[in-house]
Amino acid sequence: MKQVSSIALLILALAACKPAADANNVAATEPNAAAPSDIEALPPSEDVVPPADNAATNETAPSSAIPAAFQGRWGMVPADCTTTRGDDKGLITVDSNSIKFYESRATLAKATLNAPENFTGDFKFTGEGQTWTKPQNLKLTGSSNTLIRSETDPAMSFTYKRCA
Repeated sequence: MKQVSSIALLILALAACKPAADANNVAATEPNAAAPSDIEALPPSEDVVPPADNAATNETAPSSAIPAAFQGRWGMVPADCTTTRGDDKGLITVDSNSIKFYESRATLAKATLNAPENFTGDFKFTGEGQTWTKPQNLKLTGSSNTLIRSETDPAMSFTYKRCA
């Protein structure tokens, strides 16, 4: 019987409790407080910096440019780097946002991987009156003097040596 009485008292005590005041309704808890509509809003502070996009703060997030280590002139054979006759069909020139080939040019549309000695991006190609988009992977080997350019669909890989 004592146990039933204790439970009954606990239930009555809980029922008698008032719900906590809403923190947003200041007027309901403090009679002399201003209503929320009477409070003047302050302009946003110019010192407040909005939070950065998660991808921008992620250290492994790709940048929007081809890294400097990949930039320069690269030839499939030594003559691609030295010829003056215009027959350097295996020469590519990589700059911060494009790869120039003998008869086409690929402009970086979106970087998808930027790791040391490994860069992948989606490139928009133009050449010989056509346009297409294709991902390209660039890898550096041999003390960063060899560039391996790979693509998929169809899977192909091309090896270049840095021009002096």
